[in-house]
This record gives sequence, C-alpha cells and structure tokens, in this order.
Amino acid sequence: MARVELMLRENVPHLGKLGDMVSVAPGFARNFLLPRGIAAPATSENRRVLARKRERQDAEDMARNVELAARAAALGGMVLETTERSDEKGHLYGSVTATRIAELLNEKGFEISDDSIRMDETIKDSGSHEIELHLFGETSVKVTIEVTGEGENREASRAEILAEVDANEEAEAAESAEAAAEAAPEEAAPEEAAPEEAVETPEESE
Repeated sequence: MARVELMLRENVPHLGKLGDMVSVAPGFARNFLLPRGIAAPATSENRRVLARKRERQDAEDMARNVELAARAAALGGMVLETTERSDEKGHLYGSVTATRIAELLNEKGFEISDDSIRMDETIKDSGSHEIELHLFGETSVKVTIEVTGEGENREASRAEILAEVDANEEAEAAESAEAAAEAAPEEAAPEEAAPEEAVETPEESE
C-alpha cells in the first residue's frame, strides 16, 4: 500500500521533529496524525508556516540548552551538608530522602524535583554519599552530600569537654596560689645578737 507524506506540526518521539517531512502508513495518518493536528499535508503554504515555526523552536531549544549546560556545570561536584539525629555510631534514626536532598538544593537556589534525584535507597548512615541528578535528556551530574549525626562520637565530645574543664580548674588554682603568695607579708629576717661587753674582774684591774 502506498504511503502518505505529511509534515509534522510538533515533535513526535521516534518519528521526527516539527517541520520534518515524514512518510507514514495511510491508516496512521488518517486515524491518528491528521485528526489530532499532529501533522499536516505537505502543501507549499504548510511548508512555509512550519519552516518559520521550526526556526523559532530551534532558537528556543538552543537558548534552553545553554541554560541547562550552565546549570549542569554549576551543580557538578557540589557538596551538600546536613545534620540529622543519630546514635553514637552514626546510624540515623530516620533517613535522608530524595525530598530532603531536593530541599538542600533549593536552599542553594537550584529547583529540582524528587524524580530527578537518582537513589537506589535512602541514606541511613552518616558520612559522605554521592548522589546522581538527572537534569535533561541524557545529561546527569553527581553531587556529594555530607551527613553528620547529632549523636555521633558523643562520648568523645563529653571527654573533651571534661578535659577542658579540668584544665581550666587547674589554671584557676595556680593563679589563686600565685596571687596569695604575692599578697602575704615577707617574714622579717632575724636580728643579729649584739656582742657582749667584757666585764673586768678585780684581779684583772690590779
């Protein structure tokens, strides 16, 4: 059966882009493309109109691609940080989800949907985690999220605080002792005994 040539009025996946000339089966043209306004007969007028429309769309696509490329460059290698409740070993009581990551990106001025965040599973432990973001087409970038657990290393932190308190107390005690020593009066040195006067005996006077 002879095929029908039509011009696409919009982009159609696996068929063509706006303004392209396509050759399709008559039934597909009659039952789908033409009734829905997706394609039009390849007349000279349609060629002219669709050519102008294609130029506008190509210009818009180019501007959008430039913007998306700049966005991908800005996001690539970005490091996000979040602090979550955890036990002393860094196991989170909850988890870091795609929604939370989207919130962190929004805080930095990048709007992105949860569906664009590629995660095999939610993050349940503290540490450094690499996340893939799908931006457009086949373009994806990777960002790093640093998760800090609030309860992590709690004993070590407590020991550091106690050691600092002890050091401060020792310093204060030393200062107090030094001040007391400076305030005490100096002890008077013992006076030397005066030499005894010789007493003459009668025998010595004769």
